[in-house]
Amino acid sequence: MRRQVLFSHKTALQLTLAVTFLALALLVSAPIRIHAIIALLLIYSIGFLVVNRQKLVMTRQDWLVLLILSLYMASHLPVFVISGYSSRYLAPGLHMMGIIPIYLMLRMALHDLDLKRFRAALEYGGFAGSLGGAGIAVYEVYVLGQAKVDAFLFHINFGYLSASLFFLLVALLPSSQRRALVSAGALLALLATLLSTSRGAVFAIPIVFTVLLVWQWRRIGAVYLVAALLGLGVLAIASYFSLPQVEDRIDVTVSEVERMLEGDFRDNSAGGRVRLWAAAIEAFKERPLVGLTYEERDSLNEELAGTGIINAWVTTISRGHAHSQYFETLATGGLIGVVALFFYLVFPALHFFIRSRREPENPYCFVGFVFSLGFIVFCLSEVPLQHEMIATYYAFVLVLLFILTSRHTESVA
Repeated sequence: MRRQVLFSHKTALQLTLAVTFLALALLVSAPIRIHAIIALLLIYSIGFLVVNRQKLVMTRQDWLVLLILSLYMASHLPVFVISGYSSRYLAPGLHMMGIIPIYLMLRMALHDLDLKRFRAALEYGGFAGSLGGAGIAVYEVYVLGQAKVDAFLFHINFGYLSASLFFLLVALLPSSQRRALVSAGALLALLATLLSTSRGAVFAIPIVFTVLLVWQWRRIGAVYLVAALLGLGVLAIASYFSLPQVEDRIDVTVSEVERMLEGDFRDNSAGGRVRLWAAAIEAFKERPLVGLTYEERDSLNEELAGTGIINAWVTTISRGHAHSQYFETLATGGLIGVVALFFYLVFPALHFFIRSRREPENPYCFVGFVFSLGFIVFCLSEVPLQHEMIATYYAFVLVLLFILTSRHTESVA
């Protein structure tokens, strides 16, 4: 009897609610790595599946979800073997696979899932995380005088995660019954993102909003579309003139682009990325199917330095880190990795987009699309999913939004 209560649907959903709130609330505001919290839910979900194994009936949809969550790890098995079985190639993918038991548990408990309570966990957790992140950002910038906000993370990761909270809350806003709370959380997350000085995170905001406005212009209407575009412009100008950190990063970016156009890639962050991408392409050419190991990429860069393809600066970057999920996958993963990347990074956004068109009244389709789109843009200029915590967070939130989407569809059927 105790075992049945401990591993009941009610207990499983209560634990998931708690983990959902804590994962968002502690994401950027505490030294606790949230994949440790999600790991506790993973352990419980394994026990849940063992106890309830006779009730588990796999569908084709379940197998597809399991495949997608496994592709990051599977696509790096070749370089894992070539490298002499170095675990660092598999670590991010294994963290994504860790969400599989959680997904199966939630799918089994789907009929008992309370959408209102999970909506509350998302909104209150997102607000708490944004409040904590903004508080830390303001303290580090205006009290400690730091130029960049590191919090308990590297400033680039802090920026991406804060921006992901911003996108999540903005997407929840239209269908929320707590609009004041969600709006405040979104503004706080935006402030944290801007103060992070992470250009990849900051520039993702206008890109994502432009896509949303173009997609939703018929529903929004021409007048509101123009007003929204003007609002974005005003926000960008206000941020530039009111936040010195934003002004500095934009000025630096403009200067770097101008120098690149003149052929000067020296001491240039943007130009350095272009050189790293060129090095990644050369690594892909060496072994197109599976790519090169990190050690092989370092050796190749030493050979190519000074040839006109890349400069000597690239050789100073450990393992030729490409600063782009796409180019990094191309270099270490090859064609197999790129195909896998399409399914675990791009396909979720396509799924939510198509489903949103079919079910326009299902708010979680929209939330899933916006959250996924944010990561698609983040990955243009950095490799966030190579970080174990971010890979876990990304997979957990996507699976949760997929489950909430399915529950909403079921509830109105």
